[in-house]
Amino acid sequence: MPEGRVKDGKDVIYIVPHTHYDAVWVFTKEDYFYINIDFILKKVIEILEDFDEYKFLIEQTFLLEEIENRYPDLFEKIRKFVREGRIEIADGEYLMADTMLPQEETLVREILVGKRYVRQKFGKNVEVMWQADSFGLNAQLPQIYRKSGYKYIAFRRGCPEIKPSEFIWEGLDGTKIIAHVFPLGYRAGLYLDRLEESYNFLKECAFSNHILMPSGSGSTPPQEELIEAVKKWNKTHEDSIMKIATPSEFFKEIEKFADKLPVRKGEMYCGRFSPVFPDTASSRIWIKLSLRKLECDLLTLERFDTICGILTGHYHKQELDNCWKKILFNAFHDILPGTGADEGYTEVKYNVDFLSMMIPHLMEDILKEILSADSNGEMAGDIVVFNPLPWDVENWVEVDLSFDRGYIYDVKGVKCGNEERKVEIIKISRYYDGSIGHVRIGFVANVPALGYKVYKLIEREPMEITDNFLIRSSTVINNKFFRVNFNPENGIIMVSRGNDVLLYEGNEMVVDSEAGDLYHHYEDIETPVKAEGGEGIRFGRFKVDNLTVEDTPLRVIITVETKYYSLIWPYRLTEKWKPVIWKHNYVTFIKKIIVYRDLPRIDFITVVENKHPRTRIRARFKTSIREDEYTCDMQFGAINRKTDMYYFNPKDWVEKPSGVYPTLRWIDYGNGRYGITVMNRGTPEHEVRDCCIYITLLRSVDLLSHGKEGPVIPVYDAMELNKKYTFRYSVYPHEGTWKEAKSYKMGYEFNYDLITLQIPTDRKFRPYRSFLRVNPDNVILTALKKAEDGNDIIVRVYEATGEKTRAEIEFFRDVEAVRVVNLLEEYAEEFDKDVEIDGNRVRFDINPFEIVTLRIRLKGM
Repeated sequence: MPEGRVKDGKDVIYIVPHTHYDAVWVFTKEDYFYINIDFILKKVIEILEDFDEYKFLIEQTFLLEEIENRYPDLFEKIRKFVREGRIEIADGEYLMADTMLPQEETLVREILVGKRYVRQKFGKNVEVMWQADSFGLNAQLPQIYRKSGYKYIAFRRGCPEIKPSEFIWEGLDGTKIIAHVFPLGYRAGLYLDRLEESYNFLKECAFSNHILMPSGSGSTPPQEELIEAVKKWNKTHEDSIMKIATPSEFFKEIEKFADKLPVRKGEMYCGRFSPVFPDTASSRIWIKLSLRKLECDLLTLERFDTICGILTGHYHKQELDNCWKKILFNAFHDILPGTGADEGYTEVKYNVDFLSMMIPHLMEDILKEILSADSNGEMAGDIVVFNPLPWDVENWVEVDLSFDRGYIYDVKGVKCGNEERKVEIIKISRYYDGSIGHVRIGFVANVPALGYKVYKLIEREPMEITDNFLIRSSTVINNKFFRVNFNPENGIIMVSRGNDVLLYEGNEMVVDSEAGDLYHHYEDIETPVKAEGGEGIRFGRFKVDNLTVEDTPLRVIITVETKYYSLIWPYRLTEKWKPVIWKHNYVTFIKKIIVYRDLPRIDFITVVENKHPRTRIRARFKTSIREDEYTCDMQFGAINRKTDMYYFNPKDWVEKPSGVYPTLRWIDYGNGRYGITVMNRGTPEHEVRDCCIYITLLRSVDLLSHGKEGPVIPVYDAMELNKKYTFRYSVYPHEGTWKEAKSYKMGYEFNYDLITLQIPTDRKFRPYRSFLRVNPDNVILTALKKAEDGNDIIVRVYEATGEKTRAEIEFFRDVEAVRVVNLLEEYAEEFDKDVEIDGNRVRFDINPFEIVTLRIRLKGM
């Protein structure tokens, strides 16, 4: 017995038959239905019927839902054995999501949809989270899981220690959950001729004499022979007992030692004992881009549908539920990281196309319903701007407007009450009489918290009240917030605040060699192939075809059209001779750098047309900051990570750190006096190395795997050839820390667009309206939705900076009743707290990084 191992009798080995269900990976969705239903679960039922001692674990309800629809008789047999406790549903999510890349509400809904299904169909509460294969676990999962009714978690990847294999995992907010890491993965008991070997290893890792031995693998049929193997074991081993079990049986014994278990904190994202594949954050980048946009759009739609329902009594719940299931499918842990074979993504692309059509259609209808129901006849206007965030937002908007002949002859501004703002004419067409037929305008709107504002077009110069300015002198741009210098030869920028240079070179394109696969980035050479500034091998070079600067009263837009050539001549003594031959242009860039008069950020729109196989393309920002840590946005919070992990080369790790990590909406690199926040809209992979921030735009790979992580399958679609991508990211230079600069709010504002509609000019509307406001700034709304049962609404918030706070939520109607609930929207005494009702406001204390969910009834609902 290892030193410190707790023992209350003979070793008890809990061997858990299971299969890990992949919705999509190396086979298609239909292939996996066929494998898992016809070859696995039908056989499982036969064994259960023939052998009373046999038990089995099923993970995800997406598969069960399909069985219910296709094979009702089989489903009834599964239901019988679940109720008898011989099949345990562990995990219980709709689908086992990647936990690092989706936004927080996607993770909550995977659990909500799955666990409600299990409760409705089987009458069971899933207590064990069985994270068999997600590529690392974020630091807020202990809180998410405990507030979703889980008591325990068993998982495979990311734990920095495997001794002991049982421990208490503490989340960012201090929530704790009993955890078990699989020291041998989920196949420890799969090979029946190696049970002795597995047992000897597992007992060296175990905290006590209770030992969990998963017996299964991905889409692997059950082994009837296991029953005889267990009997043989018990006949030949006097010092241990092996039994076929469910994970709950194991955890109920471990729970007895809960007060003695060691505590581990933070994210489980370490490759020491099991790979977490950080480079998958840039594989098949179109999936990440599309999911981020569709998540933001659907959450916006859900919020306004809830407002619409309160006003009219009409919710679009069925349509939203359908949309959510497509989001949840695309967030699956082998889909979103992009690690499957090409043919499996047909369904994913269908979901993207469906949601891209359905969400805007529903959005326009719902926003018009809100305007109609909320109108009180005060003001006529031309445009309405909606804000989905729970604080007043000032942000750039663009809107297309069409008019009858003679309606308007010029557009120079917009107004709402006494507020007047300049506009920028982006595109315009006129009738023969000079009046405007169509115009696209842009301006910085200021819209109330989770509400709207109506603007009227004005033909004269607006009377603005502002101290903001925007001045360009040659290659220097100044506004109230910072100074930007741009290189006239390539458009690379330098950013300063006062006497401090924050960025020496910003938005420099870097082309790297890529010898990896969907799982890993590997380099043939240690330097870039080529960077725009000149670093890299001598043979190639970037060539600028065109650089233009557009000055408007509200923005300066620098546009750079550049191409990367793999070969120039001469390629030696280039400081002496200029290139005269340029060959092999396989990557083309159009870069837009946008500096605003009224916004404290710099936006980048980079269009990449790639024809270059086996390459990685990144945007690099060289900073003046030299710190050992930086801050990363994550689901319901933020964490610190170490810089320069590229150089960390531990010899005994299963997966050497590559230096890159995933983030959610932003990262911040600062020194306390000032910092740089880099925000993304679906390009989560980043690295901080040698004072530089890198954002990965895409990776071109030609193989699913080199044979270690999966089969060697060509993945032509993942080569990203002949594709044109538009990437949007932004830099927010700031004073102080990320908390003082409120980088978390900037990240939301960059991802959640204001929404504009042209409105009838013969009707009158409220000039502005706020339906919900959350205070103070560090309390962030993630959900406003109709309750799953009943007519109440659900409001979910979290604390974003790690500080205990008195939170206040203000509604547009008085509050009749409020109750704290868990993430399943059920009362749980453990998470209850006092909530004060004061007319249309509720107030409560919220702890650092705590998630609070409220069930609320407003008066008049």
